[in-house]
Amino acid sequence: MDTSNPIKTLVVDDSVTYRMIMSNVVKSIPGAELCGTAANGRIALDMLHQNPVELVLMDIEMPVMGGMETLQTILRDFPKTSVILISGANRDHADLTIRALEAGALDFISKPDEGSMTNNMDTLRTRLSNVMQAFRSKRILPRSITPNRSAIAVTPATAEPPIRTASSIPSRFDVITIGISTGGPNALTELIPALPANIGVPILIVQHMPPIFTASLASSLDRKSALLVKEAEAGERVQPNTVYIAPGGQHMTVSTDFCIGLNSDPPENSCRPAVDVLFRSVGQAYKRNILALVMTGMGRDGASGVEVLKKTTNCYCITQSEQSCTVYGMPRSVDELGLSDERVDLSQLSTRIQTLLKGSGVRVGL
Repeated sequence: MDTSNPIKTLVVDDSVTYRMIMSNVVKSIPGAELCGTAANGRIALDMLHQNPVELVLMDIEMPVMGGMETLQTILRDFPKTSVILISGANRDHADLTIRALEAGALDFISKPDEGSMTNNMDTLRTRLSNVMQAFRSKRILPRSITPNRSAIAVTPATAEPPIRTASSIPSRFDVITIGISTGGPNALTELIPALPANIGVPILIVQHMPPIFTASLASSLDRKSALLVKEAEAGERVQPNTVYIAPGGQHMTVSTDFCIGLNSDPPENSCRPAVDVLFRSVGQAYKRNILALVMTGMGRDGASGVEVLKKTTNCYCITQSEQSCTVYGMPRSVDELGLSDERVDLSQLSTRIQTLLKGSGVRVGL
């Protein structure tokens, strides 16, 4: 990690012990600079007014002023400051964390509980180093910049997307499959509720996230959406007008008889669930007529999966535009291989999906 321009960081937690642990972890990460600690959100906001920082690491539940209220204030008053949440790994914390991610928190780290203090600190250091890499990527596009709202925003990359004429777009689509990571809950909250109840095809999603949290994400999206949104279950048959989210910690596949499979095979791209695993299986199950989306996220997960789909099926691929991504990593990896047919702003993605489905003969929104 680049140490010439350190990430100025504030730690906010009501636990004295956890403030000490997080402070020591931040100090141990090259390229990170600890600028202070606060015991609750109100103190943190006072400190930000006096000495703004780039990154706040914040407990989700605190007295006086909790994480959600503090996050909303930071998003409003400090547009150049990003927030990474520190969350417990139970369902109540997961629900609150998902709300915060949907509201605009950059990412979250679940508090480890691995027995020894040394193991916990090592786990925290690894997790925080990873999300700080995502933050460093985000530095290129601060939240204060307004994304391009054009219908289809094409962003130059090292390889241009292939030219697809109207006649070369699949005449129908049987499935939509989505790979997404950092910034995903916020992006999915904009996309999925904007789709109609009768979209006509199933939607399969891999969102990089630990167990428990994917169930909370599915429940939250389901409450907001006309479509049925659920955490996928092993053995269930894939149905149209339903959104299936891969459970955290398990790869999701689709069999040739269109049933969901879940497994604990080794991670791919350091991820489980992995987008590449889902995309490959979707190609084997559907064989053609696939609409693949690769959205905001760090890393390259999804790129080789799209490559397989392009070689073996009639796959049309959309990547989220750079200017509308929280982290332009996963879409970039697809764009640079020349595998993206279109690069679309998040604000226009629902409209574009519906247009493609209507053009292919799928009965949408009727």
